[in-house]
Amino acid sequence: MTEDAISTLYRKPCPSCARQYARDSRACPFCGYAEVLASETEEDQERLYGEYLAARHKQAHDEVERLRRAVTLHPEDRAQERALALALADEEALGREWAAYRDGHHQAVRDEPPQRATADKECPVCTATLPKDVGRCACGYVFGAEVAATATLCPHCTAPVAAGAERCGCGYPMAAHTPVSGIPGLRRR
Repeated sequence: MTEDAISTLYRKPCPSCARQYARDSRACPFCGYAEVLASETEEDQERLYGEYLAARHKQAHDEVERLRRAVTLHPEDRAQERALALALADEEALGREWAAYRDGHHQAVRDEPPQRATADKECPVCTATLPKDVGRCACGYVFGAEVAATATLCPHCTAPVAAGAERCGCGYPMAAHTPVSGIPGLRRR
């Protein structure tokens, strides 16, 4: 064995200052960096998870308030009403999860991820009611097909983009893919 190989058996690099120190030491003698014990890490993770749940619940509450104001300003907008119903269900689910964490029942909650609230949708052809995540009805109707008629697909992320949009949501410039007939001042030969 080489001297370097032997030294790595008994020594380890410090993540802070990169100097080698004894493998069985808990702290670096050069810079004072101390390894975190598993119990300290677990406490940190629990605290961070609680803060995460509280922040998610606050975001959901803020979204509900924003949608309530939007529905109040535009009561005829059915899309806003549906979005408000979904946001209310999300806020309620996140509130239950956060309350379970605060009450000490967080282990059972963390084992399975929270389900996003889904609303049923109705097929315009056969009037069947289907779950929100289904993309095709038994009659053959494809949900979202009406979007494709007024939108183009982004060549970068394949998301539907409104016909007049300059950029996709992913940031890809759509102006490069505008047909020649759609650009004023340009004529085909």
